[in-house]
Amino acid sequence: MATATKPDPAAPDQSTATSSWAQQLVRHRVPIVGVFLGVSIALAIAYGLPERQYLWIWLTVAPALTCAHSPRPVARVIIDWLPVLILLGGYDFIRGFATDLLPRVIIEPHLRFDEIVFGGTTPTVVLQDWLNADRNPHWYDYIVFLVYLSHFVVSPLFAVYLYLRDRPRFRRYAMVMLGVSLAGILTYFIIPAAPPWFASETGDLEPTVRITRWVWNDLGATGAEKVFSGDPELANPVAALPSLHAAWPFILLLFVWNRARRGKWVALCYITLMSFILVYGSEHYVSDILLGWVYATVGFIVINKLIDRRDARQVSPAPT
Repeated sequence: MATATKPDPAAPDQSTATSSWAQQLVRHRVPIVGVFLGVSIALAIAYGLPERQYLWIWLTVAPALTCAHSPRPVARVIIDWLPVLILLGGYDFIRGFATDLLPRVIIEPHLRFDEIVFGGTTPTVVLQDWLNADRNPHWYDYIVFLVYLSHFVVSPLFAVYLYLRDRPRFRRYAMVMLGVSLAGILTYFIIPAAPPWFASETGDLEPTVRITRWVWNDLGATGAEKVFSGDPELANPVAALPSLHAAWPFILLLFVWNRARRGKWVALCYITLMSFILVYGSEHYVSDILLGWVYATVGFIVINKLIDRRDARQVSPAPT
């Protein structure tokens, strides 16, 4: 007959050890936040207000210090959505270096991939010659415009849906989105790559037009049109490889594949339409889209496994 073993009082409690830093943060939150604010004020006085990309870092650290491991509902909501703030800050941070990245921009590798795979001409050129030979906006270009902009709406709305319906899955979704996006942003910094419209402007690709910029200009929205003009002061014109416009919908598909029978077909249709629009609109090459799908798949697998391992460690073993 097996006898129950008593826990060794001298042995460290793993759960206590792993959360000691959190306990220290909670216990000393007020002085820690006070020091952080004091240092921030001193730096602002000495060097002036930080540039926008550095302000994002401050806006990420401040709520993390003040809200982490707080039992208050508002604080928990802020921490749950902190990955989204980090994501936005990360993209804006790398955008701040867009001007410095331009001299290192690569144009040919992903362009040549599309030419080799598709018989000598990129699909972007073929589609624009077929659908827009007269180089004038058509009614379907406005659909292209709306679907492209839906990138900034669909994934966040899905995150809100998960947050309201299934909080644990939302946290996984947020971490996968964060991990994949940060990997993409890091790639932009290491390998700045030009989209098709940029290659057309440099003469490395046959003439194409950026449909989104076209439609903004046709609508008279000059401010928004400048963002899509490729000005590195307003956007990052060398963030083509991988395509996060392709990666985000693919992450959504992976999360609904085994959970929503109808939802997965809707997601597949959305991915197909978005991919077509990215190529036709001169935003991305097919190679950019494929790499975006690879980033999404690897991120989904790796981050979910890491979360599974963390959850398994947090489960106390049953007494024998």
